[in-house]
Amino acid sequence: MRNKLYLIVVFLFLSSVAAAQTATMKGQIMDENTKEPLSGAYVHFDGIKGGSITDAFGHYQISGVSPGSYKVKVKYIGYKEYEQHIELSTGQTLTLNIPLSEKTESLKVISVYAKASTESESSSRRSEKNAGNITNIISAQAMQRSPDINAANALQRVSAVTLQHNSGSDEAYAIIRGLEPRYNNTLINGVKVTSPDPVSRFISLSIVPSDLLDRVEVSKTLTPDMEGDAIGGTVNLVFKDAPEYEYFTANASIGYSALFFNRKFDDFNHGAVLSKSPTERFGQGYVAPPGYFTRPNLDFTKKNAPLTSLLGFTYGRRFLKNKLGFIVADSYQNQYYGTNSQFNLAQIDPQSSNFQPIITDVANRAYSTQQLNNGLSAHLDYKLDDNNKISLDNVFLYTYIAQTRLSIDTSIVGGNGGRIGPGTGTVFNDNRSTTQSQFVENLKLNGKHIIAKHFLFDWSGVYSNATQKAPDRADISINHLINPDFTSTPNYFDNISRIWQKSGNKDLSAMANLGYKTALGEKNSVELKVGGLYRHSTRYNQQNSYTLRPTGTANGVKSPFTDIYSADWIVYNVTGTSTSDKANYTAYENITSGYGEFKLTLDKLEIVGGIRVEGTVQGYDTHPVVLDTSSSAKKTYTDVLPSLNLKYKLSDKANLRASYFKSIARPALYELVPTPTLGQSSDITGSPSVLHTEADNFDLRYELYPGKEEQFFIGGFYKSVKNPIEFALKEISGGQFEQTPQNFGTAKVAGAEVVYSRYFGDLGVSANYTYTYSNISSPKFYTSVNPSDPTAAPTTVLKLQSRPLQGQTGDVVNFSLLYKNDKQKAFVQLAYTYTSRTLPFVYSNYGYDYYQQPQSFLALSGEKQINKHITLTAKVNNLLNTPTTIKINNLIQSRDVSNASFNVGFRYAH
Repeated sequence: MRNKLYLIVVFLFLSSVAAAQTATMKGQIMDENTKEPLSGAYVHFDGIKGGSITDAFGHYQISGVSPGSYKVKVKYIGYKEYEQHIELSTGQTLTLNIPLSEKTESLKVISVYAKASTESESSSRRSEKNAGNITNIISAQAMQRSPDINAANALQRVSAVTLQHNSGSDEAYAIIRGLEPRYNNTLINGVKVTSPDPVSRFISLSIVPSDLLDRVEVSKTLTPDMEGDAIGGTVNLVFKDAPEYEYFTANASIGYSALFFNRKFDDFNHGAVLSKSPTERFGQGYVAPPGYFTRPNLDFTKKNAPLTSLLGFTYGRRFLKNKLGFIVADSYQNQYYGTNSQFNLAQIDPQSSNFQPIITDVANRAYSTQQLNNGLSAHLDYKLDDNNKISLDNVFLYTYIAQTRLSIDTSIVGGNGGRIGPGTGTVFNDNRSTTQSQFVENLKLNGKHIIAKHFLFDWSGVYSNATQKAPDRADISINHLINPDFTSTPNYFDNISRIWQKSGNKDLSAMANLGYKTALGEKNSVELKVGGLYRHSTRYNQQNSYTLRPTGTANGVKSPFTDIYSADWIVYNVTGTSTSDKANYTAYENITSGYGEFKLTLDKLEIVGGIRVEGTVQGYDTHPVVLDTSSSAKKTYTDVLPSLNLKYKLSDKANLRASYFKSIARPALYELVPTPTLGQSSDITGSPSVLHTEADNFDLRYELYPGKEEQFFIGGFYKSVKNPIEFALKEISGGQFEQTPQNFGTAKVAGAEVVYSRYFGDLGVSANYTYTYSNISSPKFYTSVNPSDPTAAPTTVLKLQSRPLQGQTGDVVNFSLLYKNDKQKAFVQLAYTYTSRTLPFVYSNYGYDYYQQPQSFLALSGEKQINKHITLTAKVNNLLNTPTTIKINNLIQSRDVSNASFNVGFRYAH
């Protein structure tokens, strides 16, 4: 024991002696003009490996340096490289604060084709100012500081952007300028990403961890080199690129949902979920016995909700004299959350003269959800020489969702189910377990080549694949009757459904661009670009379902239900539904496009314009052939899409922009298939005759950038949308209707945006407000009474009703109070969001629609750097516990409450 203590004392003594014989240099890197700290600058000694990266407050520290003479170098993209000779003596701690000046390029020389880092807020503001189109950018630094843990939540803080959520889950899709997700597109590293969802062409942004991202770019106007199927805008998720220096960060945190302070987390045996249906395992025509179907996944248990956990790391560096660079990042999120939901069924009141809706059934539902996200991104690039570079990017996103839905449902109208009066009738317990796995992979091989002094050629090949598997969704319905004397019958097992569903979407894309750029005198230049794209996209959907019904006793009545393990059932459809299910199909889409673009800089005026031509071929085949519908179809169309973006530089800090562009929105492939698809209600069917949407878009914006992280925008937009796609009623035979995607004339969309962000010392504000107006008409059931014959039966016809576009929100407000203390290395953000009434669903009768009620959200986040490497973080969301309430007129159709969530952790940077 004494020997061990002696060795420890000797080790500590030698360590202190060694430390006393070295020196330390520390300080802060800042902008020369604004004195604002620069995050992500690289500080190092010339010729010596290793260095320091400035933190969020611009601070750096290099320890353990041998005494001597050194040349200090500082690199930061967009700024001039800094050099200074210093002398370090034994035991010295040198404080060296370094101001950097912005780099300006002369137009007399051909500009270098490159991109600046946009991880910091100041770099994002610079990118917005210099962009050729109207763009908003969320930096990695802003996402790091915010209360948000995924791309969806970060995106909702952009002006004119709201989110479309699904009840009981965290799925979220971007609505830009009041246009629902179908009118926007999602890109990964500039290329369209495939969708795992069977009924859409976009991915849920909630599965993208924000700490994998370098930035999120929201383009609200298009240039000819951008794909033209974005009427609202484009969301480009840019993942981290290989750094110029060795880079390592890690983060970890835990959290909890306040919902589970008041109730337990409902769970089931995930291992009992059968990955394949009977016909998948044994072939078509296999007769499934009752014993094939498992029971533990319908045995629901209550437990304390586990903690939410989040882990992530990023590592990158360059090798071979900076020729070879790589970066790899992984983010793991295991979240537990829930929703307490009220769901009321609205149906036509048969006693009403105009058939107005009333609430006929009331259900209380409790959702408990585990969502496990794992995102992995990797980038590899090799500089063949100063003029040629090849890079490979791969993004893999995986999400697993396991969810229970426990529901108590009862009818409150009429005598159905033995109802005599209030508190009597049949009560249904409808409980469901479901698991779902989604995989999204985006692999991009890219090359950039300066083939002559003024010419740049770049090319890309992209493989994108997405799948969704939702095996063995199990739903059991149990009921009991409450008698007039309020006694109750035993529970009886009524029905079980077991559904297997999977879908996939695969893209193969190739694109190439050739650019020419040269100066035209002192302050003028011209850039010309041509390019093209070809994409082959395929989609499939497969589903199969089985119905299990109770086995009758000897006298033909049901047996009381005690538990799932003692229930007896028969398989009603022993071979499933796959051989006759109309929703089993394959579909394809081929896109061929080419463009010509010019960028002309005339002193303070910049003009970007040109024409893009896109040809589209779409088609589908049902499997098996469906005799009562069109089993296959093919449609072809071509669009010419001109655009013009004007930017006038009022000063070095102010721009005035005006733009026009034409764009389109193609129908989702499932919307062409004239069969119901799982995920939509059974009376919604695709239509091969639905047309794609075309739009003329106009924008005007004034921009001011007072400081590195400060901005002021004010602008307006107008869109004329021809043939918007809306789900509405269509008569298929005398008095028979179905809901199909249809086109309704021309919709008008107009709005205004204001953005303001500024610091006043340590305190700052960041705010934006958007107002959007839209109008469209769709057919509804309209009941009329003959005034000359009051005794005559009312007649029902279809009549057009004017309304907003689905998903459109009138008013959106984001307001954040910011506190940034560079000396204390602390940052705090209090973020408030308000959205006004939104139309999520259209009701079938004239004069009635579903509206989501106004919502207010409050979130708080903070971080405190405690030493050179470690920063403590905290995030709290939904402090106001705002419910999501949907009404049809004054009737509550649904109300979801999720409560606040808390998250604390740390971030390590080296």
